[in-house]
This record gives sequence, C-alpha cells and structure tokens, in this order.
Amino acid sequence: MVYGFADFFGAIASRKLSSVLVTAVAGIVGFFFLLTMIPFFGATFSQEAVIAGIAAGFASAIGITALYASLAIGPISIISPLGAVLGAMVPLIFGFMIGDRFGPLGWVALLLILVAVVLVGFIPGADVRLPSAKGLVLAFIAGAGIGTILIVLKFSPSDSGLASVITMRVVSAVLLNILVLATWMNLRRKGIAKPKASMAGKYWWAVIAAGIFDSSANIFFTLALRSGSLSVVSVLTALYPLGTIILARLILKERIARIQMFGVLLALSGSAILAVA
Repeated sequence: MVYGFADFFGAIASRKLSSVLVTAVAGIVGFFFLLTMIPFFGATFSQEAVIAGIAAGFASAIGITALYASLAIGPISIISPLGAVLGAMVPLIFGFMIGDRFGPLGWVALLLILVAVVLVGFIPGADVRLPSAKGLVLAFIAGAGIGTILIVLKFSPSDSGLASVITMRVVSAVLLNILVLATWMNLRRKGIAKPKASMAGKYWWAVIAAGIFDSSANIFFTLALRSGSLSVVSVLTALYPLGTIILARLILKERIARIQMFGVLLALSGSAILAVA
C-alpha cells in the first residue's frame, strides 16, 4: 500500500519536475527519515549489509527514476499495473530458482493476485489510450529495477536493522544527484532553461511525501522478507497500485471503476488463500 502512496506523489511531482530530480530529492528526504527510525529498528553496518545496500542503491536509482518517468508519460491505468507485475515476476522467478515451492493452491493464489494487480491498476473507458513505445520501455526498466531491489534486500542480514536500506538510500541519492548536476551543467552550458521547473514550487510537497512513503515501504518490505519467502512477499508487494488508486480517489476525486473493485476483492481472496496455502 505504502509503495503505492509514494508512486502517487512521485507521479504528480514528475509532471512538473524532472523525474530524475524528483527521485534524487525524494531519496535525500527518505534518507533523513530513515535516520530518525534507527532508534526503533537499529542499524548494524556489516560488510554483507553494506554490499546489499550498494547493489540495491544502483537498482533503485535506475528503477524508481524509470517508474516515475513512465507514470508521467502514462497512461497510469496501464503503466502502473504493468510495472507492478514485472516487479513481482522478477523476484518470483528468482525465488523459485533458490528453492521457493508451492502446492497447487499456492500457485492458484499467486495467479489470482497477479490478475488482481492488472485489474486494480486498469481504468476502463473510451478515453483510455495505449502507452507509447517509450512508456513501455520505461515500464519494463522500472519493473526489472524494482524486482532487483527486492531480490537484493532479501540477502541483507536479518540482524542488520535498517543498514542495507540506509546504504541503498545514500548510494541512490548520490548517483541521482550527480546525474541532476550533470544535466543542469549541460543545460546551463547550452543556455537552455526549463521554465516549468521554476513554476513548480507548489509540487515540492509531493516530492517530500514520495520520499517519506518510499522509505517507509522499504522498511515494511525488509521486515516482511525476514519473516516470509521472497516469492510470496514480492507478489503481495505488487499490489501497491491499491495505494495509488486510494489516494487518487481521496485527493483527486477519481472514480473507482467496478473492474477495480473486482480486482480489490480478487486480491483479498488471493491473499487469504495464499496465507492458508
């Protein structure tokens, strides 16, 4: 759910600001938020935890930037569930390779949840347009990047607390801010201004919210991985479009279609079956 909250605010900010800038600043905000959480969850920076965090940081810089950029291009109704399914399939396949096994009932539950992800994120209607080739490519990159994050964090030591997540934030923020600086210097050298960025001051609150929610979701996901299998947790995490459509309903007053409600019920049913299986 909380990943969906972060995506909602990240997509809003990316419509007025560069997606790279949004991800970079959100990463910095998320880093300071994580520091305030250390007294509650601890942080032991062992070699294993730091290595996992560095790898996740590279994947995060690529995946989250591609995600926000793809959502900004739209249509969100197609791009969001596509990225979610891809982000689940990568660790699901990897989990199966490292030994995750399910009975027939478990596979039925996972299939129901993946179908629910698509239904929840899709908004039917005559005005629905197909995504562009650029949007699809970015969605695939986002899904692969997010899936890689989930895989890497699985291998962070169980007693490391938030060390891997904090390291991930530092690496991702450094990479993205270097890219932002390089882009700014290149534009300045060419004498090119971006007027929409100067007019987007009121959207910075969305960047801050995206950073806090994304870091919070990373905490929840890491805790979940330490008490469950990679395949199960990654598929359940793919339901994050629920958070996006809930905020879209509450803040933007968007209508929730019947097919989305059916997807919600299907997701709940699949989750219940998965718990029993």
